[in-house]
Amino acid sequence: MLSDLKKLSERQEKDPDHFRAAAATLMTRQFIYYDMDKDRKTYLTLINHAAYFENLFDALNHTFILDQEVGMVGILPRNRMTSLRLKKAEALLLLTLRYLYEEALESFTIKNGNAYTSSEKLIAKYQFATGAEERPGLTELRRMLADFKRLGLIDDIQENESRTLDFCIRPAVRIVLNESWFKTLEQHAGISAEDEDVEFEGDVEIEEDEEEVDA
Repeated sequence: MLSDLKKLSERQEKDPDHFRAAAATLMTRQFIYYDMDKDRKTYLTLINHAAYFENLFDALNHTFILDQEVGMVGILPRNRMTSLRLKKAEALLLLTLRYLYEEALESFTIKNGNAYTSSEKLIAKYQFATGAEERPGLTELRRMLADFKRLGLIDDIQENESRTLDFCIRPAVRIVLNESWFKTLEQHAGISAEDEDVEFEGDVEIEEDEEEVDA
């Protein structure tokens, strides 16, 4: 891989660190988008040299995902079962986001690959799907949505005068939440109400760290 990087750098007359930085950004964020101004240069570097990055991440046992139609580049680990430990409410809200995205697809309301929704719609669908009566508090909801944004699953969070949070669901939600995860929400009744945390098994790895990453 070092020889490939050297050849690419010489051919493009760019410092190797230019390509290392693009790879590091994708490893940290998992998904980046063309429509984000601060990500555009990285996005273009990744798609313009897709063959190199596909080989690089393949060597790291990751699948390189490129969807130019929606302007998205991402990576997911391959051929291994991993788990993401979440609190029950977080896990169910995350899966509810996938439901909302599917509804937007079916109703042809997707815009530039994104499904636009709000915290009220999210909570209403969450309560309907799970039968939960208790609503997440606004502070806790803000925190969870900020975490989902950091993972590239939602974006453009805006709080209006009624304290409702408007945001868009990114297309990566369909990739991260594969069918086995999606079915978990339908089977939520099998999760004990006393369980503080729920552990989901899937072929997706999401890094949970303390470092704050702009998204």
